[in-house]
Amino acid sequence: MKKKIGVLFMAVLLLFISSASADRIPEQRTRRYIGAMRVAWCEEWISLREEPSKLSNRLMEIPLGDIVYNCSLVKNNDLFVECEYQGVKGYALKKYLVKAPEYEPLISSAVTRKMTLDEVIGKGRVVLDWKDYNMSVVAAHEYVTENNKRWEVLRVGCFINDQPIWGHEEKLEATGKYDLLKAFIGGVPDDWQVMLFDGGYGLSRFDLLSGKEKWCVRVTDCPMGNASATAVDENGTVYLAGTNGPDPVAISLDGQVLWTSDVQNSAVYGPYEIIAQGGSILVKYKSGMGNGYKLVTFDNTGTVVSIRDQKNESAAEK
Repeated sequence: MKKKIGVLFMAVLLLFISSASADRIPEQRTRRYIGAMRVAWCEEWISLREEPSKLSNRLMEIPLGDIVYNCSLVKNNDLFVECEYQGVKGYALKKYLVKAPEYEPLISSAVTRKMTLDEVIGKGRVVLDWKDYNMSVVAAHEYVTENNKRWEVLRVGCFINDQPIWGHEEKLEATGKYDLLKAFIGGVPDDWQVMLFDGGYGLSRFDLLSGKEKWCVRVTDCPMGNASATAVDENGTVYLAGTNGPDPVAISLDGQVLWTSDVQNSAVYGPYEIIAQGGSILVKYKSGMGNGYKLVTFDNTGTVVSIRDQKNESAAEK
């Protein structure tokens, strides 16, 4: 952002900021709700159909082993399940599906309200401290216990001349395994944006000035694991990789999933850093031998180019 934002503009901007809160539940869960399911008992794929009938129009093919979300039983029809695959809703034969609770999206909540810097940080750990001229964004992460449950909390605040402009809080029940909330800066120069990853909801892009959510890639459309590593290239493309998710996922500046990849190598696990370098994406994995790591290079389509063992710099100096 090349120009400083004036006090007058800031005052006008504040008039448009309002508080809002929401429980982020993937779908309305009724008595017929089943949850996530995996395609099984078929040779290659099954059909996602427009209506619960074998004669209905086929919307797309769902490969063996893939996951369908928001599954519900169909009233007066024992053959089909209503479900969602890659953002498309339709019907699939129930006999080819098995329950996959490990892929069930978590329920999270979001609250948008103006917060002071002290409120943003609270008792948490600062995980983002970004500045550009007189504008800054701060995020803090912590775990809290409420009603005998452990919750993961991420708060993000935007400030102009140290005055609060907008704030946002994400909260979900802790899984006890990995952090599922993360904030980082995305976009491109002169159009920076705040990116917020919620493992129970998806990846959201927030406008830097207004705090409005511009788009969200839902976990039901693209399961991204815990997003333990993130990167943004010069075009604003976001890359994420997680311990439980694809390795990695590429999402465009306007929120489109460009590709997902899979190393398909049991010796490669634990991504912890992504480097977007020209037309290549380098991902570091904790699975290296001894004091090293595995470095996997992907091209700009997500295809694995190479897998190499690398030594940590500290180890190489000894």
